[in-house]
Amino acid sequence: MDVIKTSLIIAIGITFYYLLLQWPNQVDNYEISTNYINESLDINDSEDLLTETLAPLSEQNAIQIESSSQPLEVFEIENDDLSIYVEKSTGKFAISFLKNISLEKGGKDPFVILDQNNSYSANSGFYTRSQGYLKPNFSKISESLGVDGKNIYTLEGETNGISFKKKIEMDVVGYGIKIFDEITSTINDNITVTPYVLIERDGSPVKESGLMYTYLGPVFSSAKDTYEKYDFDDIKDAPYQNKTFGGWVAFIQHYFLTAWIPDQSAEHLYQARYNESRGKYSVGYTSKDSILSYGAKVISSNVFYVGPKLPKQLANIEENLDLTVDYGFLWWLGKPMYWLLDIGYGIFQNWGLAIIFLTVILKIATWPLSAKAYVSMGKMRELAPKMQQLQEKHGDNRQAMSQELMEIYKKEGVNPLGGCLPMLAQMPFFLAFYWVLLETVELRHSPFFLWIDDLSAMDPYYVLPLLNGAGMYLSQKLTPTPPNADPMQAQMMKLFPLIFAVIFAWFPSGLVLYWLVNMVIQIFQQWWYTRKAAASNVGR
Repeated sequence: MDVIKTSLIIAIGITFYYLLLQWPNQVDNYEISTNYINESLDINDSEDLLTETLAPLSEQNAIQIESSSQPLEVFEIENDDLSIYVEKSTGKFAISFLKNISLEKGGKDPFVILDQNNSYSANSGFYTRSQGYLKPNFSKISESLGVDGKNIYTLEGETNGISFKKKIEMDVVGYGIKIFDEITSTINDNITVTPYVLIERDGSPVKESGLMYTYLGPVFSSAKDTYEKYDFDDIKDAPYQNKTFGGWVAFIQHYFLTAWIPDQSAEHLYQARYNESRGKYSVGYTSKDSILSYGAKVISSNVFYVGPKLPKQLANIEENLDLTVDYGFLWWLGKPMYWLLDIGYGIFQNWGLAIIFLTVILKIATWPLSAKAYVSMGKMRELAPKMQQLQEKHGDNRQAMSQELMEIYKKEGVNPLGGCLPMLAQMPFFLAFYWVLLETVELRHSPFFLWIDDLSAMDPYYVLPLLNGAGMYLSQKLTPTPPNADPMQAQMMKLFPLIFAVIFAWFPSGLVLYWLVNMVIQIFQQWWYTRKAAASNVGR
């Protein structure tokens, strides 16, 4: 029985089945949406979302924006990487532009995350049981320079005897923002206020090309579970609620995310809700209630992140926040792979060469496994004449042939699984590499050489997939086929190079580049150990 090829077919099938499983999950999620409601509170921003494209804004003055219902005004806050428009009346972060990341390859339009057209926004502030969500009605903004050249924006407003101040600190570069929400009362009565943050989004899909099946939805981090996915379907089935010290909450998508990170020494109530009437999901948390008396003030501080999934920057902001760079269940392989990939880029200043660098490192690391496989295959090849004699001797009597074949294996010290198991052991590396390349935002719009001008997109001319198909065909020729192999199975194997070429045509070119380099090294290994086995046999 051709155990090796049967096992490899099963392993490859399982691998691609796992990858394809990600597709329907995300497609289903696209048809859903959300809203954030405290179990005992009703945190609900009732303002209509902006629907018109914004004109350029000045640094200090509020700018009027036309929406489908009424004019809205926003302030602009920015650093060298990020520009955010803050809605005057609610203090909501309505739109964010990533200045140095373009929407399309070679395009002038910046990438947008928070966007009124996608009903995607974030906010922080205070809530009361009597008045609900407190609108700050910011009327002015001032800008100053802080330590290390930080941009400090201060928004001020007043509503019904309560003064509001939102202080926003932004480093010169980066996507993390420190926010201090402050309220002061001139009312004689004591008011119980609840600090809150939220991210609100509908279930709109993220446009992708090729096989880009990444998670879209909320994730939470808590003392109990450092990284917990609670997707759109989960929220519709049952609202999320978890009280914990520290932690954080985020909405993640392919390459990008938004996240709120609170004071890690305090306890917070994390929640996720779906508002069917508004078609929105909201995630966020509330902090401990405070009593606001006459002349007193309450301050709440949080960090907001809106930008690409950059592991180093995320880890510097908060522990475990870099887990939003989602390498799946093989994260323990994915993290060191990304580390090596980053080292490769530091050496070559080209992400395509970095992929080749990492591929070579992985092949060196797994060389002993490969060596065992190819040595076993070499022995099988040398036994081919004896196997052929057995086939002629026993004809269609497969049981008798198998018994005698096992005796030959035992006598010659050949393990029929020796070429299979080492190959199977390498499959996790392929899956981990798949997720690393899929989650590495630095590959987005990053060129390699010649016609490959975007490693995160499909090969426009299908050259790499065709080369992979050719390499697989050559590898098959170097792989011994036992005489008792099933004819139908043998025919299937001949189709594999074509099938893989078609599948790889839809994969990101960076991943196909990895597989091609891996294939070239594999062919060299097969040739080397086949040649070595033949020379050893001649010397006997």
